[in-house]
Amino acid sequence: MTDLLSLLQNIQNLSQQLLDCLLLEKQALDNNRLQELTEISNHKQTLLEQLDQLDKLRAANVVDKNFNTFIVNSKNQSLITQWNSTRKLIASCQQQNEINGRLLNKRSMVNQDILSILSGRNQQADETYNAHGNQVGSTSLFNGIKA
Repeated sequence: MTDLLSLLQNIQNLSQQLLDCLLLEKQALDNNRLQELTEISNHKQTLLEQLDQLDKLRAANVVDKNFNTFIVNSKNQSLITQWNSTRKLIASCQQQNEINGRLLNKRSMVNQDILSILSGRNQQADETYNAHGNQVGSTSLFNGIKA
């Protein structure tokens, strides 16, 4: 059980690093520091790969498919406390990642709108359907211009 406790502590430590990285990513997005996003993204990817490795070890340590049930049935209070703390931290990471994803999506939509305005295209109005039911966008810059 001490090996599992140590493994959960390692997962929690990496999860905390991931949360810190996600918070840095949010700050970079909020402050329009786009050059930092590549470095942050690389660090985030490394942390996720390390967490994936540890999670595989965690899954291999348990015979029961439901890890929560296994932990509760262990009756080991330090293991239960560690797992609950780790799960809360992982949930915080998921929540922050979702927030960052929404910010990135919104930024992308704004950029698409700006590109549409600059190119003189109204994306939504340009999209039509052909006889096969496939969506087709016009490539002409002069759509919507009438003599």
